[in-house]
Amino acid sequence: MKNKLILMAITSLIFVSCEKDLLIPVSSFRINSDTLSVLKIATSDEFDLTNKSINSDSLFWDFGDGRTSNDSTVRLSYPKSGTYILKLTVKSKDGETSVSSKKVIVLDRVLRSVEIDNVDWDPKNLSEAWPGSDKADIFFQMQMFTNDSLDSKYLYPKCPVLYTSYVVKNVPNHYYQKTVITITTKIIIEKNFVKFAPGNLNNAYLFSIMAIDSNGKIYRLANNASYGFGFGFREVDLSKNICTISGGYLTNFKLICDFE
Repeated sequence: MKNKLILMAITSLIFVSCEKDLLIPVSSFRINSDTLSVLKIATSDEFDLTNKSINSDSLFWDFGDGRTSNDSTVRLSYPKSGTYILKLTVKSKDGETSVSSKKVIVLDRVLRSVEIDNVDWDPKNLSEAWPGSDKADIFFQMQMFTNDSLDSKYLYPKCPVLYTSYVVKNVPNHYYQKTVITITTKIIIEKNFVKFAPGNLNNAYLFSIMAIDSNGKIYRLANNASYGFGFGFREVDLSKNICTISGGYLTNFKLICDFE
């Protein structure tokens, strides 16, 4: 009889212990439906966080940059580069907590060079304000577009200039060989400012291939505001450390970026 009572007591303790273990919360979450522990992205790239915790009654996200959330599923991006630790803290009804974390490495897109695939203009088309000569000096220019900066000759004089490259001399019209302009300073490309919307490019970059004729007059051969057909991101691959942005009309150009 004594042995039977001991056995019953042990069985009861095991049952209570197991029942308590079942209530212990275990924090867990997925990034983009994946169980990866480290995510590498570029600034402003969006990704999804999904809570996969068990035995939890409440949750708390800490995104590592001062932002937090209590939502079960979150769509997130980081506007600034850096290394961030994502933390998910869950709590059971009994007040017990569990924490899980993952690392997010956020990189900048840095412009390294501009490739001009061909240089082409129609000297007889005066409505486009193109050079009337057979040769011109060309350069790359980057500005910040504002809605009040449009003018009839597409020169956008009111757009603040962010960068102007060196000049490539005496480029002939109908030139179909690649011309590469190396960027000589560090330029970070913000994803949200890369747009193509003719006449409505407020808060956007204005990328242009400029030309100077023999008289010193400046023209705009191609840009993403008025001649940006098909303009936008092309090859984007962090594993290959490459990001390209391209567009153009008669003159086509490509921005070559990498991640840093």
